[in-house]
Amino acid sequence: MPFIPAAVLSLITLSGAIAQEIQVNVPSDLSTRALVRDVYGYSVEPVWIDSYLRTPLAATLLGHIGDVTGKAPPIRVGGNTADQTYQHDSLPTGNNSVAIPSPLTAKQFNITPAWYETWGNYFPEGTDLIYTLNLAVNTSAWANAVAQAEAAHAALGQKLTSFELGNEIDHFINKHWRDATWGVHTYIEQFRNLTGQIIGSDWYKAASNPPKFQSGVFADPPWVPDQQDEIDDFSIENLTAVETAEDREIISSYATHLYPQSTCDTKRWYRMRLDLLSNHTTLWLNVSQYVPQVAAADAAGAPLVMGETNSVSCSGKSGISDTFGAALWGVDYVLMAASIGFQKVYFHLGAQSEYSSFTPVEYDLKGEHLVPGIRAGWYGHYFVSKVAAATHNESLSIAAIPDANSSSLSGYAVYGGTQKTLKKLVFLDMGVWNGTEGLSNPSTLSATDGTVFSEGARPNSTLQITTPWCSGRAVKVTRLTGPGTNAKSNVAVSGVTFDPETGAKSGAEATETTTVGATGLVTVTMTRADGVLLEVSGTDPTKCGSSVGTSAAAGRLSWDSFVYAIVGLMGLILW
Repeated sequence: MPFIPAAVLSLITLSGAIAQEIQVNVPSDLSTRALVRDVYGYSVEPVWIDSYLRTPLAATLLGHIGDVTGKAPPIRVGGNTADQTYQHDSLPTGNNSVAIPSPLTAKQFNITPAWYETWGNYFPEGTDLIYTLNLAVNTSAWANAVAQAEAAHAALGQKLTSFELGNEIDHFINKHWRDATWGVHTYIEQFRNLTGQIIGSDWYKAASNPPKFQSGVFADPPWVPDQQDEIDDFSIENLTAVETAEDREIISSYATHLYPQSTCDTKRWYRMRLDLLSNHTTLWLNVSQYVPQVAAADAAGAPLVMGETNSVSCSGKSGISDTFGAALWGVDYVLMAASIGFQKVYFHLGAQSEYSSFTPVEYDLKGEHLVPGIRAGWYGHYFVSKVAAATHNESLSIAAIPDANSSSLSGYAVYGGTQKTLKKLVFLDMGVWNGTEGLSNPSTLSATDGTVFSEGARPNSTLQITTPWCSGRAVKVTRLTGPGTNAKSNVAVSGVTFDPETGAKSGAEATETTTVGATGLVTVTMTRADGVLLEVSGTDPTKCGSSVGTSAAAGRLSWDSFVYAIVGLMGLILW
């Protein structure tokens, strides 16, 4: 995916705003990767699960995604506290779970077998669940993790698709959970030990479709040294090199983690910037480093997923993570990852995290009282659901468009079926526009509301897109809109919004269409910091013969057929 700047044909003044006319060609030979319906998922920190259960907000929102795609988003219950989780038959408090000393500062998380059922029944029907077992505590031959696996399966059943063994195991040396010999060779030995106990259990043998294992779960990005917590040899390439065929039979997927910015230390704190997050080129530099790991997973016969991610590590940064710029970044991130071969992307959630797309309960943070609510990132997910939705369960695939590949513009082509018919186009204007509206959101910190604004009128662009679509075909337009990159509210998907307390969908989707012009040209206008999805009508919009041509041609054909029928009938009567 080389960086090819979009071709700017002209700059004109339109209603006081600078307008660009950009020409984009969609090549016929793009290499594609699968785009699954549940490409956008969530990872939930175990200690925060109970907070989400206290309100139907999350379940309602996730249900809306299932309504669009026909498949609920996948949920991974895992994170730092997974390796601090201990299962007990019962707890002195009488609860199903207790975080010590508190969820925000937990050093230990105690649970009972009944805990799994509480959240297993919360998520929408059809949700695929992944649960992270405690790999850190290897005393008594992982008796704690073995017990967790049995109890989780007993409660979750077919909903439980995979286990993970530990969270970010390439940080175990730094956390003093393993010694300096820790690496892929010692990991694979321990992987076999623990998985062997699980798959050898009576309950596992009796299960009709038992869960498999999501392997890897590495945190350190391959090419960013100052985000690597320790020196080790963990990578998907190295791991798959030491696996056997027997190992791979029980592996459903491999997982890596990524946080492009961080509040975890002073050095990275000072590098955080919203304009660097919401930048297509910067995102590509982050995601492209995983291309060799995708290839290694492919060769091993299982997909790679981004098993935990978000904008800023160590719970996010308000003013960056909770903005419309982060929502655009999230869309670009998921589609880019899919285009290079990641099967799914899981965004991390915490009930008191500044990067969470929705927060279930009120809480105090940094001297402010925050209420439950929905943040801008959620609308990015809803927009992606429109991209990933397929009619009649048709398989979709995706490719990045070379002509829409600059720091401020990104584009993707979505294809349907085995014939890879172009069905959809997605374009994101990633340029920064700091507006003066939608700056606050009561679920976010007011201290980070925007104070620096762009001057003049908001720019817009007219995209002239050359497609293989037939002239005259109708094209549906869906927009992801917000008042500006810095906005925390007033975000919508073609006019649709969601109630911040209940998650209820509000408003009818605005109807906007355009028409394919001569030689397949599609014209659409975008504002700075905006997203647009184009969907063409018809089963095969690239077949332009008389029977499947344009709507106008179809109308003429219908009229001609009528005339010919009448003439023929008159001829029979006269004869």
